[in-house]
Amino acid sequence: MGLSRYPTLGFDPTPGDPEGVTTLAGEWQDAAFLMIKIAMKLDSTEGAQARWRGKAADAFRSKLSAQRVMIGKLRASYEDNATLLTGWAGQLTEFQREAAALELRAAGLDEKRRCQIIGPQNIPVPMLQASPAPPGQTPTPSIPPEQLQEEISRVHHQAEQLHERYLDAARALARTVENLLPLPTGNRGWYGQDIDAAQESMLVQQEATRKGGPVPVDPALRAIWWNSLTPDEQAVAAREYANAPAADVYSTQGLPAGAADRLNRLRLQAEVRKPGCPQRLKDLWDRLTNKHRYDFQDDVFLLGFDDVGNGHVAVSFGNPDTSSNTAVYVPGTGSSLDKANGDLNRAQTLYASANSQNSHSTASVYWLGYDAPGWDVPGPASQSFADAGAPKLAAFVNSLGATHRGAGHLTVIGHSYGSTLVGDAFAHAGMKADDVIFVGSPGVTVDSASQLGLDPSHVWASKAKFDPVPEISAPLNPLKWTDDHSVRYGNDPTSTAFGGRTFDAGDGTRVGHAHSEYWDPGPSLDNMTRIVTGQPDRVTAMPTEHKVGVLPNLADLPVPVIAAPEFGGAALQNLGHHVGGYWGKPMEDAGDALHEFGQAENNVANIGGDLLTGDLHGAGTDAKDLGSDLKDSGKNAIKTVTDFF
Repeated sequence: MGLSRYPTLGFDPTPGDPEGVTTLAGEWQDAAFLMIKIAMKLDSTEGAQARWRGKAADAFRSKLSAQRVMIGKLRASYEDNATLLTGWAGQLTEFQREAAALELRAAGLDEKRRCQIIGPQNIPVPMLQASPAPPGQTPTPSIPPEQLQEEISRVHHQAEQLHERYLDAARALARTVENLLPLPTGNRGWYGQDIDAAQESMLVQQEATRKGGPVPVDPALRAIWWNSLTPDEQAVAAREYANAPAADVYSTQGLPAGAADRLNRLRLQAEVRKPGCPQRLKDLWDRLTNKHRYDFQDDVFLLGFDDVGNGHVAVSFGNPDTSSNTAVYVPGTGSSLDKANGDLNRAQTLYASANSQNSHSTASVYWLGYDAPGWDVPGPASQSFADAGAPKLAAFVNSLGATHRGAGHLTVIGHSYGSTLVGDAFAHAGMKADDVIFVGSPGVTVDSASQLGLDPSHVWASKAKFDPVPEISAPLNPLKWTDDHSVRYGNDPTSTAFGGRTFDAGDGTRVGHAHSEYWDPGPSLDNMTRIVTGQPDRVTAMPTEHKVGVLPNLADLPVPVIAAPEFGGAALQNLGHHVGGYWGKPMEDAGDALHEFGQAENNVANIGGDLLTGDLHGAGTDAKDLGSDLKDSGKNAIKTVTDFF
């Protein structure tokens, strides 16, 4: 409210912005509502906390009781602020209405005074032309100059009086605000309500008699709980946790990585010392503590473990709370605690690759927190393992963001059936991350990258040329068995139909090994490192080598001739890759040409199947791929000849 609104009075008697004050009052009220929400969140954990027990839990409950009182008093204080500001906004509005009326009155008197001084001949006619007096009425007599000046002075005096009343109100507001700075005293403000001391005593008593383990059951409370303990109390909690009978791989989820590692190492050490300890727990302890091992590393954090079923474990190479980049690797079919060493090596390899240029910038996590399918029936042919594990993975990944300090970039990597679980967690369990990587995937439970809750430009996938898993992942619909897009769990994430981004993973040494070589030195590891460290512009795209489909294309089948079988496309690809060198390269390119021509044949069949099922979008995509496959077949045929020169 500036001087321009009061040009005749010459000053602003009531400066201020009632609308802005009202907005500020609303923000204070929102803060009060947030306190209510926090209080309700604490109340919702009552059942879970009922299982707590131990000295550390008692210490936490004592601190929690004080925090409950503080939350209530903050709510009461915020509501007082909102009420005060709402009242001031109304009062300021009334002041400004008075000021506007005085300005209007002063402007009218000033206009009359000017007319008397300069005369009507110097004023534009339209502004001063008087209407004739109505019949039976006489014109209003003009006000004498001295009386007019007296009236103007009276209006200015009223404005000055209004300004004084405004200042008195503002000073009273300032005193009230100062009195509101301390929190309410007494029992006022317990969750924003007045209650008697007996009720407060009863609530505190309920807190004090809760039973349960040494760590809060609700992961959302664990970091708050741990940080509220003194060092001595933390030591007591760690000792109690070492012998906690119900602890599992999720028990320390939500704690800072350093605290989780401390508690889990104590518990693992206690397990190893027990007679009859399973060998897999001894192997895990040796991996973490044996400094003579070639793969020993200091900054390794044991985030959780258990020996339930096939066993579970979560290990981070590097601190995920402080790293600029964090990668979470989820393994696939056949994974278990017994076989964890190889998967731990993969996570450690990515850690070394990502930190080779910027030390300690990246944490690499191995997460086996779900029951992976075995190779028996139904094994990887069932989505039930992914459906059961998806909420667990989502909870773990989302908890990393809660404990991370500063800005960070989070990538989740799914390999083989692990990619199915990762896709399920994104699409159906609310998992949040910055990027996702799928390698050697049988499908990720959706048909397009846009269904994962991520920008498709942050959805990455690849498969090695000789990785058989995407090829043998049969879709349930027989009409899709020749389709190079369709796999068991949706569209192949490397296909054009899926709509994400691809990266080069190389060929793989041969069919029997390619599925396990994504972390070997080469383009796959290099590109995953670039994605994890936030360098998408340096990622090299996957060559246009689509999956074959469960039923191989005709050009990939051996073709008998008079004396001996002629190799088909797939056979020539494998043979040429195995031979290598001067003769192997043209053989492989000839196989590529045959393979791509066969894919063109399959695309013709796929278009027919899509039209039969009414999938016009699929038919259009297959038509585009038909042209692409024919073009690639021609290029590879030319390369077969030019390889010799």
